Amino acid sequence: MSAYESPIRETIQNYWAPLTDSIKTTPIGNLVAVKNGTGAETRPTILLAAHMDMIGLMVTQLVEGFLKVGPIGGIDNRVLPGSIVTVHTTSGDLSGVVASKPPHLQTAAERKEYLPLTDLYIDLGLPPADVEKAVKLGDLVSFAQTPSFLNDGTLVARSLDNRASVAAVTLCLDYLQNRTHAWDVVATATVQEEVGLVGAYAAGFAEKPDMAIVIDVTFGRQSGTSDWETFKLGAGPTLGWGANLHPKFYEKIEKVAADLEMTIHRDLLPRSSGTDAIGMQVSRDGIPTALISIPIKNMHTPIETVVLKDIERSARLMAEVIATLDETTLTDLSFTVGADV
Repeated sequence: MSAYESPIRETIQNYWAPLTDSIKTTPIGNLVAVKNGTGAETRPTILLAAHMDMIGLMVTQLVEGFLKVGPIGGIDNRVLPGSIVTVHTTSGDLSGVVASKPPHLQTAAERKEYLPLTDLYIDLGLPPADVEKAVKLGDLVSFAQTPSFLNDGTLVARSLDNRASVAAVTLCLDYLQNRTHAWDVVATATVQEEVGLVGAYAAGFAEKPDMAIVIDVTFGRQSGTSDWETFKLGAGPTLGWGANLHPKFYEKIEKVAADLEMTIHRDLLPRSSGTDAIGMQVSRDGIPTALISIPIKNMHTPIETVVLKDIERSARLMAEVIATLDETTLTDLSFTVGADV
């Protein structure tokens, strides 16, 4: 989870190392892998960024054998009761369940609202003395939802925000094994996006890319949501449009998608995108940045839902964009603010 990404970073490194020419972990914890291009030295660089952290919980109190917790990232309290969790202690992992006062014992006012995190607790099924011996304040708690498939390639799992996008970057690197690309490709799994886009600011500054594509998730269409800010799962990725993103880079990706006969959808972001693209855009003197997103349902819950072909299409789109980059790209993308937009 955010600020504690070591386990997932090791897993990603095992997948990225065979697909790239060099790989490292930065002081802040970002994983950075480089696949060299075929152009003459010194080559321009495009950075692909997907955050690898996830939301979670932290133990804040021990109360009569039960655990009170605080959020790491944006937790949706409405779905927490009944969730199976894992409490990570120095002596080993413990299974638990998020519990709450039964509705029969709630007041009429309490039954009309979902319970705040302060009214929930984790039950380990252990006597208070054993809990106090095993669990320390500050221990981490993760969701323990088992991944499962519904129908037609629909995956339900925890942490698809943003592990779905990490998978897309991995698949993009795999596609590039059979494609010639002049530019160097820097794949970055960033840390702490959920608590302030921390890894993105560091990556944009340290790696000095000439351009960047951030890949994240966006809101999938489900009951009670508006059409303009949500997108149907399985209908293709979205491409961000707004002040946080480079308009000419948008047009370039849109053209590549059209050449592929791939359907993409304009994701309207009137202000900021709320993603790592914010950090990339403002690094140094500014990085031309695009945002490709994968629709998911049930965001920030233990049952995030995605369609696999949206991941595959996002990966292919990124690979094809990278294959088109040449010595004229940066000139083509340059513009004077206010004149060409």
